[in-house]
Amino acid sequence: MTVTQKLAAWAAETPDISDQNALDKARNAVLDTIGVMIAGAPDQAAKRVRRAVALWGNGPATVVGQSEKLAAPWAALANGTAAHVLDFDDSFSPVSGHSSAVMVPALLALAEAEGVTGHAILDAYVVGLEIQARIGQAVNVEHYKLGWHSTSTVATIGSAAGCARLLGLNTDDMRNAISIAVSTAAGSKRQFGTMAKPMHAGLAAKNAVMAASLAAAGIEASEEPLDGMWGFRDLYAGDASPGFDEAMASLGDPLAIEEFQLNVKVYPCCASTHTSLDGLLALKAENGFSAEDVDSIKTTVPPINFNNLMYPDPKSEMEKRFSMQYCLSTAMTTGDVIVSDFQPGADMPDAVREFIPKVEMIKDEKPDANPAHPTHIEITLRDGRTLAADIDKQKGTKAFPLVDADYERKFLGCATMGLDQASATDLHGAIMRLDDQQSIDPVMAPLRDLRRPTASIG
Repeated sequence: MTVTQKLAAWAAETPDISDQNALDKARNAVLDTIGVMIAGAPDQAAKRVRRAVALWGNGPATVVGQSEKLAAPWAALANGTAAHVLDFDDSFSPVSGHSSAVMVPALLALAEAEGVTGHAILDAYVVGLEIQARIGQAVNVEHYKLGWHSTSTVATIGSAAGCARLLGLNTDDMRNAISIAVSTAAGSKRQFGTMAKPMHAGLAAKNAVMAASLAAAGIEASEEPLDGMWGFRDLYAGDASPGFDEAMASLGDPLAIEEFQLNVKVYPCCASTHTSLDGLLALKAENGFSAEDVDSIKTTVPPINFNNLMYPDPKSEMEKRFSMQYCLSTAMTTGDVIVSDFQPGADMPDAVREFIPKVEMIKDEKPDANPAHPTHIEITLRDGRTLAADIDKQKGTKAFPLVDADYERKFLGCATMGLDQASATDLHGAIMRLDDQQSIDPVMAPLRDLRRPTASIG
């Protein structure tokens, strides 16, 4: 069997996922993603995508922030953009990108169209994430280093497998869904800091829905689009990448959602800033200094992180999310980094602007430096003291996981940006019971009637 045949056979033929730990992690991913979709719906990029897709016809799938339903691909496009627009959605280490902002909107849109149960969504999520992981292992980190935005490449392909699982496709049709998705995989990191970057997640979700639906309709594609000459690995990563041998050896055992776990964000900005933020806030809590006490901050990060954070003097809320200088200055002057620190058109606070020159980001030039390498932060105080820390455990990762109370706190903080407290609490309860829901309408209905001006696509 070829690589794609093996992946397709596993995705199509694996018995219904019954591992409760895996299902709970999938439910938490759905919870987190719906929360950030609600919070992201008012953003200009999300609103403009809704304005565009509204012209393409109605259908059965909910779009967050508007009462009119759309066809599943267009709902996935709109909701995927909203899920990723704040950069507050989870990431997944094997993918080197954002998994749930692609797969959750795709599965929810298709689930409404097909009328499936909540458990079917969780089962499809676990399966789709497995395919994302094994393809990601084969091509990364070379794929990401070349400038590909893995959210719109690797996550597209795995999410198509998740959608095909939701549709109950057989092995041959599953293989075709994966193959079709390979032909839609695209997206450059040059778009970081622009509206196109979050739209990558929306496009990937839309492409996943379409690939599975086209395969279900009988469209055939290459039997081996992933491996060999002109395959995904050859074109998108090359011989320097690990290849499929090790990834395929662990296919499904253990499940990737348990082996790697998702990286859940506690700050609404690029993950490349997070270990530095963790270190700064920990040192501040331990030593009790204020912004006025600080002479300088230096943080040394791996090259990939350094290259991602390309805006030392950001001009827009999008650029601010990819600015180490802005994020550390905000944390130092306010004590945290929250959604309201990235408002469209908002002026940079004077205290933050005045602090930015004190922050220096340094590229780690060690030969073995990679995203898993510890981040070093060094803070020099005006009284002559130097405080330093090396951070290798990021909050929200497998090494430092969140608990249910953390997920609930983040969800309610996001959901109350569009719902009143009681409605947000009810929605939280509905999602926590997703595995037992015979219909997902209790989850989707509240998303159509947000109190903020997100209900308008204008």
